[in-house]
Amino acid sequence: MAALSDVTVLELSTGVAGAYCSRLLRDLGARVVKVEPPGGDPLRQEPPVVGEESAFFAFLNAGKESVEASLDDERLDALAKGSEIIVHSERGDAADALDARLAKANPRAVVLSLTPYGRWGPRASWEATELTEYATSGYHFFGGDPAREPLALPGHQVGFHVGSHAAVGALAALWHVRLGGEGQRIEMSHQEAILNDHTWLTTMWTHTGQVQARVGSTFVPCKDGFIFLFGLAPSQNVLILMERFDLLEDETLLLPLNWQARQPEIRAALAAWAADKTKQEVYHAAQELRIAMTPVNTMADLVNDPQLAAREFFETLEVGGTELLSPGFPYKLTETPCVASRRAPKLGEHNDVALEPVQPTGLPKRETALPLEGLRIIEVTANWAGPQAGRLLADLGADIVKVELQTKPATRGGIFVGGDIWPNSYNRAGYFNKQNRNKRDVCLNLATREGRATFLKLVQQADAVVENNAARVMGQLGVAYETLREANPRIVMCSMAGMGATGPERNYSAYGSNIETSSGLASILGYGPGKYFGTGSFYADPVTGIHGAAGVLAALFHVKRTGKGQWLDMSLLENVVPYFAQPFLQYGISGVVPEPRGNRSPVHAPQGVYRSAGTDCWLALTIRNESDWAKLCATIDRPDLAADPRLTSTEGRRTHHDAIDEAIEAWSRTIDQVNAAERLQANGVPAAPVMPNWQIVSDNHLNDRGYFVAVRHPEAGTHRFPGFPWRLEKTPAQIRMHAPLFAEHNHDIFAGLLGLSEDEIADLYESGATGDEPIYQVPFG
Repeated sequence: MAALSDVTVLELSTGVAGAYCSRLLRDLGARVVKVEPPGGDPLRQEPPVVGEESAFFAFLNAGKESVEASLDDERLDALAKGSEIIVHSERGDAADALDARLAKANPRAVVLSLTPYGRWGPRASWEATELTEYATSGYHFFGGDPAREPLALPGHQVGFHVGSHAAVGALAALWHVRLGGEGQRIEMSHQEAILNDHTWLTTMWTHTGQVQARVGSTFVPCKDGFIFLFGLAPSQNVLILMERFDLLEDETLLLPLNWQARQPEIRAALAAWAADKTKQEVYHAAQELRIAMTPVNTMADLVNDPQLAAREFFETLEVGGTELLSPGFPYKLTETPCVASRRAPKLGEHNDVALEPVQPTGLPKRETALPLEGLRIIEVTANWAGPQAGRLLADLGADIVKVELQTKPATRGGIFVGGDIWPNSYNRAGYFNKQNRNKRDVCLNLATREGRATFLKLVQQADAVVENNAARVMGQLGVAYETLREANPRIVMCSMAGMGATGPERNYSAYGSNIETSSGLASILGYGPGKYFGTGSFYADPVTGIHGAAGVLAALFHVKRTGKGQWLDMSLLENVVPYFAQPFLQYGISGVVPEPRGNRSPVHAPQGVYRSAGTDCWLALTIRNESDWAKLCATIDRPDLAADPRLTSTEGRRTHHDAIDEAIEAWSRTIDQVNAAERLQANGVPAAPVMPNWQIVSDNHLNDRGYFVAVRHPEAGTHRFPGFPWRLEKTPAQIRMHAPLFAEHNHDIFAGLLGLSEDEIADLYESGATGDEPIYQVPFG
């Protein structure tokens, strides 16, 4: 039986965000009834298409039930009464009326309201497209070449981020309902959701005054393509791989700041060495030395990837009478595997569906401030993916106990306050303090007998364990899932590794930036064919973290029902591939390897990013149809373009895209990006500024909505951080505590939670199982 087999979801939304949210819930076993407007969800027309069927629609909606009905159809009330989670994307007065109707029909339902910029605020009514939403996501500005316009990732990325967060919020709120709590509305702004999926963006500005800027491509050419070296961590093995023993003699090179500063020199040496080697040869040779180096894979490479094949990642979709390989699931659950479905429903195929009304729990009314209050989760994490999962659960009320190793603290070395390194800088890092708020912290060395025994006592007091170490680590420490299950049969363990826990590449090293290349992401991000870029971030990390939080919650529903825990095996690679289902399916249909197309659209024209007044300031816009085109021409005062018969169709405008771009930029250069976007929006044209971090922090819309939250830290001071991806009406997420100082809660956990005596705690210190301050083997500078 699947983890969410007793949950029913009513999907009333259009667009990717709601569809992906309910797809994630359906994968985990929920029943999803999708109500489509007369004529069908517009996603049914989204490319790629086989015959007359959209493969992308099939990917998002396989296994759901389709009802064709308008939102004023009387059947909606009965469907709402039988659903515990309801998702919609209405805006304005229509959204208010729908919320009221749903609350009346089913007060116990969790109702998700998903809109581009939220239900209120200066941008609440803005028109939005895939590109313009990405422009305000924080990612767009720092992607690409610093000498050119910023690059947007294709493929509805904002919608995927929102849908993932929506699944987490919905499950948390449903957890509350199942324990006797009230149903509630969860309002979500697409922009606020994806802004949660950064780790340096705003902290670089608030802590150091730095703009997170474009750095260009860091890919290294080889015989048949490109490779990527993770360059943040010094590695003498890289020099050994290249047989550059002369560089090994330079003792200063391996200091972290020097290693980073000399990356262009190292990449040049790597290119010379790799010139006669294929990317696969370089990849495997590097990984034998545990070097985080990966190939820039295309979608064709992905189809033939031996690691994905060994893990049986891909699923099969039936579309237009054809079977297509499709991205699979972001997690492997040992007790409740995800539910595969081969096809999407025909429009209106389930018009006669009837749902049984949801029955009251019969429990006393739950009076808690936070939906996940009462859950305890242990984190054995570093970097980004694991801490992101823990932060989301902590913000929603779970008690997170973070376990750190004294000689390898959990990524406390980035974005120091003022950009300065003090003796206690490990407590002053914006990177750590953003990702670890609302958590308690203990120091335990799991490689010691005493540390491992204490950890297992923690497991006995916990509901779940989240870890994102290399696949071999937990087993080598003697705390693999089988051991944890012996200590606590109800425990849920979520493991996140670069390539997953099985397969021929399970022990390969990969960070989020490596996964950008191995997943095919980098092969479709660029200014044209063969000109590949990374995002400038570690894109796979937050994606995996959100999916991990959703998977843990689903597994806990299963524990609640059966008393059985389970293990979630997660691969960063498998988590990011679904976000690129559209180009992956395009390759499967056409056999043509997708290449970068800059900021242009395969559907709309013109679409692009245009220089505006100021330094490195840019405007994004999309023209969806002839009405938008006429409004654009009026706004930029070019009636000649509106009257040109060659430009009256999308294809005509695509043919003359370059000339149109010149006309738009002649106007946009004379006006600032915010003013330009507001003028276009006033005329109904989708447009937005491409927002850098300083603009996001000071943005009136976000601040009017109270998005940023001030957190007072005893050593780092008071800083404003991004808030929450969801606004729960009755049990809102909260900041309960600052990110912990190193080992801040040792005594609280050891004595208070585990009941250890002072003598037993002293023994932990004496044996080296714990400590109060980190020990760094290499200095920061």
